[in-house]
Amino acid sequence: MVGCGGKLIHLGDGNDGGTCAHGQVSANEVLWIGDSWILVPGGQVPRVEDLARTANAIGPNDSYVVGAAPAVLMSMIASQYDTQEASATKVKVLILDGGTWDTIQANNSGGAAAVPAAATSAANAFSQLLSNVASDRTVQHIIYFLPPEIQTIPGVAELRPLVSQACQQSTVPCHFLDLNMLFTGHPEYIGAGNFLPTDAGAVVLGDAIWALMQQYCIAQ
Repeated sequence: MVGCGGKLIHLGDGNDGGTCAHGQVSANEVLWIGDSWILVPGGQVPRVEDLARTANAIGPNDSYVVGAAPAVLMSMIASQYDTQEASATKVKVLILDGGTWDTIQANNSGGAAAVPAAATSAANAFSQLLSNVASDRTVQHIIYFLPPEIQTIPGVAELRPLVSQACQQSTVPCHFLDLNMLFTGHPEYIGAGNFLPTDAGAVVLGDAIWALMQQYCIAQ
């Protein structure tokens, strides 16, 4: 898997080699925003927290901040970031998904022909979020993940090059995680109406995010 800087990411190698600076980011400075792919079935964030506790990256009673909400457009996801950034605790690490609800809604109302425009609109909102994050000057790393291509989530193929490019162009290091490779051939990872992850899928997602965090010394 290739990150935004073109580096090969070895998911699950599970070792930063002892080169990461530790204790630089508190758990409450790590913000998860997005839609149902963060919230359902509910094991995604706890999986990463458990791995972080095992690695002594966060304390035994520490938790990340979750601002995600189900079934929201990318423009609303951006406001989730704004809400936390306006608080006393500023965001240092941003983990998010988003954009597929834009394309799902477009497909429901206008059919397949409406999906490309919705993908472009969502990607533009994502780019604006990245610009706002850079202007705030507190976030050190961004991880954006894109759900896999499945029939019940139209628009993933249209979103992929747009959000990947936006991530590459971000002035704040942005790490693009494409779940398509990890979920393809594993129907057991998808449940909840056939468009959200199962418990097994949540573990795969959490492990992939943690691997990125270790690979790039994010909140270690």
